Order: sequence, then C-alpha cells, then structure tokens
Amino acid sequence: MRTNPQDVQLATPTSGGSTTDSDAASSQDLWKSLATSPTPTSDPMTSPPSPPKTVATNAPSSVSSNSRSTYKKDDYGPPTGWGLRTAVGPALQQSISARSNGGADYSSYNFSPGFRADFEAFYSVTNGFYFGLESGLIYNAISSIYTSANSQNNLVSGSSDFGNGSFYQVPVLGNIRFQIPNTGKLRGYCTGGIGVVWDYVTASTALGTNSQHQWNYAFQLGAGFQYTLLPGLDLDTSFKTFITPNPLIFSDATSQVKASYNYALEIGLAYRF
Repeated sequence: MRTNPQDVQLATPTSGGSTTDSDAASSQDLWKSLATSPTPTSDPMTSPPSPPKTVATNAPSSVSSNSRSTYKKDDYGPPTGWGLRTAVGPALQQSISARSNGGADYSSYNFSPGFRADFEAFYSVTNGFYFGLESGLIYNAISSIYTSANSQNNLVSGSSDFGNGSFYQVPVLGNIRFQIPNTGKLRGYCTGGIGVVWDYVTASTALGTNSQHQWNYAFQLGAGFQYTLLPGLDLDTSFKTFITPNPLIFSDATSQVKASYNYALEIGLAYRF
C-alpha cells in the first residue's frame, strides 16, 4: 500500500509551527524514497500478462516426417532385382499353308481366335533393362481346312468328322526387355525373345484324322506398358507377335510350310521383389 506524500508531510514533527531545514530535508528524502520505490509485481491485477511460451518442436522428427511422406509418394518399388510376371489374353493364329508330296498337294489350315497365357521369371539389371525366361500356352481351334490332295479340291469346315481340330503351342523363350527409365508410374517398353516351341496339332480332314507334335525353334517381338499399382506391383499390358519359321504341320521332309504367325494381346501383373 502506497503512502501519500501529504500524509508524510503532516506527520513530520514541527517546532513552533515552522519546519526546520533538517526536518524539510528529511521529509524530502523520505518522499523521494517512497515515490521511487518499485510497484510490487505480485499483484495479479497490475502485473502484465506473461508472454505465451513457445514449445520447441523436434526438428529432426519434422524432417523425418516430410521425408517419409515424400518416400511414400515417389516409391515405385525396387528398380533392380528379381521378379515374376503372368499374363493372359486373346490370341489370333494366322492361317498356315503347306505343300506336301513333293509340292503336288497344297493345304491350308485356318483357325478360330484362341487364347495365350504366359508366365515369366525375370531379373532387372537396371531400371531400363531386364532379361527373363518365359513359358506358357497358346491355343487355337481349327475352323476349316482346304486341301487339294488326290487332285480334288476340298474345303472342309466345322463338321463332326472333317475340318476340325486343335493347335497347341508351348513356347520356352529367353527374353530381353528395354524399358523407358523414368520416375513415373506409367512406363513403356519393347521386348524380344528367342527359343523353342513345342507344337501339337490334331485335325480331321478328307484324308482322315491326323496328329503331329514336335519341337521347333521360334522367336517373338512385342511392346507394351506397365503401370505401378503398388510399390513393386505393376499392371502389365502387351502386344506380342510369336513366329515359328518352320512349323512342319502334316508334312514330310520334302514339304514346304510357310511360317506360323500368332498375335496376342495380353494383360497381367508383374511383381518385383
């Protein structure tokens, strides 16, 4: 509680109604000491509000959090290493023609649309190149057969006895793939492979029911796109041309057979470990 300077002056002793010089000096010193004394700060009504405390943030945690969010956004899985791919889709087999019996007889085999299923194990050497080993199954049914055997032209199609059959191809190929190396989810590529194929065909013609199977060399070319669904898991679409230069369907050693072409449009999944 502050003291009023007037009260101090009134309480100062006087002598004969007048104030001596020493008393006046003492009164002035007391008044100055009271006037210049600091105001207590413990009074909540007069104390200024304390500034809000700033809580220090953990800088490494913030940086780590930002790094994790960026990692999740840009993570497309391992760019190199082992992986597996599987795909399936429709397959169109081009007609196969041949001349047999020393070239005297001509025949042509026509096919219905079928399917192709593939399985491949691969190893990515870099983000833009890998090699793999692929196998699978290609199937097409025979829709009609044309033959000129015995000097008679016969077009046999779809009956229960003649003009039907099946054509199976089991390729085993060593593949290479060149992929556009980018950091996005969508990546284009081209591919090629070479190896062997096991051909098996059965057919009912005017000459009877025949079957044949054998190994032939083959190769393929293709192109496609991959889209990353999850880190390391890609949606794979491709178009492939599978070529067997010498299929040797129902022919002897002197026969001439045109190359077999099979076209497939596939969709599947590729997983990178």
